[in-house]
Amino acid sequence: MTSVRFVLIMGAALLASPALAASGYEGKWASNPGQCKLDQSVQNAPLLLKAKRYDQHEAHCTFASVTKTGAAAWRIKGRCTVEGSSQPLTMTLAVKGDTLTMRDVGTRTLKRCR
Repeated sequence: MTSVRFVLIMGAALLASPALAASGYEGKWASNPGQCKLDQSVQNAPLLLKAKRYDQHEAHCTFASVTKTGAAAWRIKGRCTVEGSSQPLTMTLAVKGDTLTMRDVGTRTLKRCR
């Protein structure tokens, strides 16, 4: 009985974990399938999203806070270094199927790379 209770408690803790909640947006995203094959050294590289950061060519961002705002939506605040210049980051992400909508300065719609 004690081991079952421990497993249930640990399972609930994992489900409440911010990293696990963020997993819906993690992955490689691109505007078109051809972009998925590009290396990060080229300007049109795909967006690489992880639980607490993203990288795309010369843009590297670290997330200070990730707040779940819906079933598959998040508000993110952090800091980016773009071509060596540091700047604040505020954006929202929403995932529906294999489509990611990213809103920061503008809106981008990307597809998950396979």
